[in-house]
Amino acid sequence: MVQVKKKILYLFSDTGGGHRSAASAIIKAVGSRADQEMIDVFAEGSGFLNVFAKLYSPVIKYSPKMWGMLYYFLDDEKKLERLEKISRPFILDKLTRIIKTKKPNVIVSVHPMVNHLTVEAIKNTGRKIPFIVVITDPVTLHRAWITPNANLCIVATEDAKKLAIKYGMPEKKIKVIGMPIHPKFAEGPQNKEKARKLEGLDPKTFTILLMGGGEGAGGMYDIVKEIEKSGLTVQLIVIAGRNRRLEEKLKSEANKFSIKMKVYGFTDKVDEIMSASDLIITKAGPGTIAEALAMNLPIIITSWLPGQEEGNVLFVEQSKVGFKTSDPKRVVEIIKSLQNKIVLNTVKKNIMKARKPHAAIDIADSILKHR
Repeated sequence: MVQVKKKILYLFSDTGGGHRSAASAIIKAVGSRADQEMIDVFAEGSGFLNVFAKLYSPVIKYSPKMWGMLYYFLDDEKKLERLEKISRPFILDKLTRIIKTKKPNVIVSVHPMVNHLTVEAIKNTGRKIPFIVVITDPVTLHRAWITPNANLCIVATEDAKKLAIKYGMPEKKIKVIGMPIHPKFAEGPQNKEKARKLEGLDPKTFTILLMGGGEGAGGMYDIVKEIEKSGLTVQLIVIAGRNRRLEEKLKSEANKFSIKMKVYGFTDKVDEIMSASDLIITKAGPGTIAEALAMNLPIIITSWLPGQEEGNVLFVEQSKVGFKTSDPKRVVEIIKSLQNKIVLNTVKKNIMKARKPHAAIDIADSILKHR
């Protein structure tokens, strides 16, 4: 007898927090075991709300404090109820139609702002469809994530579980699994010397990776200049992301630097690049932090979004897997300390306790087993 595959529908929105990459990681981990589809719930469910979703990138780039104020303003049960009532006319009917048309066997949300309405939309279809929420805030999750009527809530840490319970999620519906990252990171780092040779770098030299998320944020140019001035025996790999100005500037000035440097724009080789590295300097994106831990890399956090990413910084510091500073001179001091093998090995022991490289695979298994 031929077994019919489950159909899984993933709801996300391109409004930061690694929502797209989290869904993509789970999809890759599920693989051919199910039919899968991912929809941007604002883009496909509401043209009006999609206008606001598109404002996310410029707001965090030009006015991160405003974003932080909005984040905390909406982290309130009563305000979220009012927001839901306002947004319901713009999205509920369309979301109900999408679910009726797609006919999924399971719905998975990786975004906080649609969960209550998704429960209502499923009810409107007249079908019993399991609804699973995968929270991509590792520690200090926003209240918007929590809807007690979801069938399963997957979180990254015990701290996130405690908050989920505090915000009304029944404990029996919560699983602590980890942050979903691409399954290729589950293998951990490859041979460093070999990976460096593939990057055209010296196989023996301490190698630092700088990346600022998709937007290439975090004062990366100033950090590069400070490292270059320091006289440290290091080499750099810089991932500028979508920051073309930074990419072109570093490439044009590379020959002036006394240290060896490889510069990338947007790349899908992050796992290979991390294999070549000893340390990562980055912004506090949850996916990047989870990937770095999977690849045994100590972390220096140099920028973070108010509200949304503050918990990620807290996690890095409390787990003692890295450091935070926005001061390029302090970055150099931390690099110097990590070139001491005793200090580096202490941090790496903490990383081994905190890392969950197989999270996407374990989440995929939980979704497929859920009835």
